[in-house]
Amino acid sequence: MEKKINIITNYLKGKVSPYVIYIFGSFARGEINRESDIDIAFLSEGTFNSYDLFFYAQELASLLGRDVDLVDLNQASTVFQSKVVSKGKVIFCTDEKRRALFEMTVYKKYARLNEERKEILKGIRERGTVYG
Repeated sequence: MEKKINIITNYLKGKVSPYVIYIFGSFARGEINRESDIDIAFLSEGTFNSYDLFFYAQELASLLGRDVDLVDLNQASTVFQSKVVSKGKVIFCTDEKRRALFEMTVYKKYARLNEERKEILKGIRERGTVYG
């Protein structure tokens, strides 16, 4: 696992200049099987289009011998960010203060989202359907 983490870190440092890299999913939990991919998320100053991310994921997959899902957390939804921050593992970080600020912001946005949708979800449960 450490060899794969070094490959991930070195590759992404050269391509996206991340200040934080997370792994999440089965790889982070140590529950790898033959079909498992490697889920990777990062934070960076850069802006990357979906083609760039796909290309980087394919190159990483070639280096690692496994499929790779690569996510720019700056472009991810609040729910997805929360999943990565709460369940993932940090494998690289150059700025702990910035990482902590990002994580606190994610938790705050996620809590606000849950408050905002509380009444909507309550209505769905009471009606037994999403539609009025």
